[in-house]
Amino acid sequence: MPGQRQDHLLRQIELLRQFVERIVRDHQPAQSDEALQLALNLQERLFPVPVAEFLELTALDQLHALTQHALPDDANERCLTYIELLVHTATIYELRGRDDLAHGARQLAVHLALLTVQHFPSPEARRVVGLLRGMLAPAELHAPVRQLLESFDATGD
Repeated sequence: MPGQRQDHLLRQIELLRQFVERIVRDHQPAQSDEALQLALNLQERLFPVPVAEFLELTALDQLHALTQHALPDDANERCLTYIELLVHTATIYELRGRDDLAHGARQLAVHLALLTVQHFPSPEARRVVGLLRGMLAPAELHAPVRQLLESFDATGD
């Protein structure tokens, strides 16, 4: 049953990605309200707590909440799913003119990607770090994220 739930969530995130692409392509930022609501609903499904509660958690605590009682492969997939959702959410915030929230979502995505590599190392997690590292300039990274990135670069994880 958990595998079916994860598959459904992944399909919903793919629909969100397509929806965001269409909003950007067709220059229809008015639809961003609907896209944002969908993104927040998907985050609630991914976590066992309401959005307001998990948004108050640190990145490490979010990782632990997301992966508790999960096997390493499932934990890695849950983390990567959440990271993808954060990237889409950042795009939605940007469409809404909320660059501060877009920046925060991207910062969290990079932070979680680096933590995922540390806790659940996989080629896919390393690839995601490589893709996300260009989303923010190194000077924009918060100190703990910058330190994790430097450690990743120095050791490969």
